[in-house]
Amino acid sequence: MRRIFAISMISVAAWAAGCEQSFSKSGNPLTGTKYNAVVTVQGVTVADAVGQLHDIAVEKNLDVLTEDPATGTMLLEDRASFKQRAIPYVVSVSADGEAATIQMMVKLNKGAFAKADAVQKEICAMLDKVTRGGGGKGLTQVQGPRKVDALTLSMRLARENEESPESIPLRYKDKSFTVSGKVKYVIKDGSVYRVAFDIPERPNTTFGNFPGTPSYLINVSCLMAPNQAAWALALRPGEKVKLTGSYSDYDQFKRVMWLGDCKSEAR
Repeated sequence: MRRIFAISMISVAAWAAGCEQSFSKSGNPLTGTKYNAVVTVQGVTVADAVGQLHDIAVEKNLDVLTEDPATGTMLLEDRASFKQRAIPYVVSVSADGEAATIQMMVKLNKGAFAKADAVQKEICAMLDKVTRGGGGKGLTQVQGPRKVDALTLSMRLARENEESPESIPLRYKDKSFTVSGKVKYVIKDGSVYRVAFDIPERPNTTFGNFPGTPSYLINVSCLMAPNQAAWALALRPGEKVKLTGSYSDYDQFKRVMWLGDCKSEAR
């Protein structure tokens, strides 16, 4: 089961019994199912709760897209796969005297099925870990580059662009990739050279047969590190390359993502 957490303002008194008792379900798989839960934790500030949830998310291999300890808001995400879309988690934490109230709503995409007790277990497993003196923000999301071929990354970006282009910069910020593919062209871009991967203008019929598949793909380019200039200039269109770099920028209108400070895996 993939998870998505969003918030619904709910009376603290109504849910004082705990996470399991506060859990509720609405909607259906045809329109999208929503699951709600809320807990109040004594002796925890809003900032403490956000910090602890950050660590809990990292332990579950969720990406922390954005967080604001001052306002008690967070956006977490379970990564996308070819079988399903990325699932966002929106968390809201508010002050309640000497306690923090954490509110969540889980929303499954249309067509997604899940057992309510499994969803309840997933939500409460996260919420029940927030405790007095639990600390937080002690973990980091330092990871090695994700290995992916250019076409796969392009198709993933296209699906994400269809759903929420504004989320892409948050999703890929501070992430690094090792991208393999063929060179489309090499061009001077400011003080460095840019290597563009050869991405078809639209998916072929095999990819296009899947429901919800965009009729376009996203271009992927690498802004090479300064010491890679000579290597980049020696590349030719159609040559196979494997480049490692970190997310730099995304333009939803030009439909292109740039990786920065890229280096060849051959070095």
